[in-house]
Amino acid sequence: MANENLRFMVVMAHPHDFTHVAGTCGIHAKMGDSITWISMTSGRMTHNERLSDELQKPVEQQDKSIVEQTAESYAAEKAAELKDVAAEFGVTEVEILEFTDKPFVVERQSKSIEVIREFILKIRPHIIFTQSPYISGPHGLIPATNNDHTETGVAVMEAKLLAQLPRYGQKIAPYVVPSTFFPGVYFDNSQWDFAVDVSGFFENRVTAEAMYKSQGHDEQYARRRVGLKLGSDGAIAGVPYAEGFVQERFQTVSHIQLSDYTLKKGTETRKDQLNNIAGKTQT
Repeated sequence: MANENLRFMVVMAHPHDFTHVAGTCGIHAKMGDSITWISMTSGRMTHNERLSDELQKPVEQQDKSIVEQTAESYAAEKAAELKDVAAEFGVTEVEILEFTDKPFVVERQSKSIEVIREFILKIRPHIIFTQSPYISGPHGLIPATNNDHTETGVAVMEAKLLAQLPRYGQKIAPYVVPSTFFPGVYFDNSQWDFAVDVSGFFENRVTAEAMYKSQGHDEQYARRRVGLKLGSDGAIAGVPYAEGFVQERFQTVSHIQLSDYTLKKGTETRKDQLNNIAGKTQT
């Protein structure tokens, strides 16, 4: 298993949510691991800031191309953006489901569980990245502010359970997903289990953020947003830029291993630490 490429399945509520794990996905895509992004919704009801801003104007001053844009057209625009963003990180497998957002509620769209179960049985991922289903739960999760996110987590957790169970007439073997991680962006960083150094993908993250033009983003905003968030998380992790993660449950290991990042803490000086965060090459 040590030399086997990993299979990742990433399930998020909206197209933009994938940015929170994009750097990590880029690292693993470069390593030869397979990665599939699945958006639970098209995001047609989410982050249409252009329309919101246009409707603030007097009717006679409104841009008709924005005000009269259909939900289908907006969804298609977001789909194209997501596929371009995925390509920026070497991800070629992208699925956009047509469940309704704002709100996405599992009880109203219970078919979503079955759809994700089928993806699990098809992909048989070693690792799932998804949004946390907990309002308050493991590691002191920050209260959720977006119902679509927690409901996506609920759908994935239910689908994982059903994928483990055999069904009468089923031709494919049941499958247990070995590990599930939640993006650290939904948690207080003191509760992370680990952080991934994504400094090598900082510019990709900026480029990706700027690609969401349907949400009003541009390069200046993208660089500011990504720099603040990844930079803040990186400072805590001791690197220029980082993405944090929380495990659904503990792992069993044959022995304790420490990363090179952790090991060097035993000998580095305060100046070394500052250089690490600044991204300076040490000699």
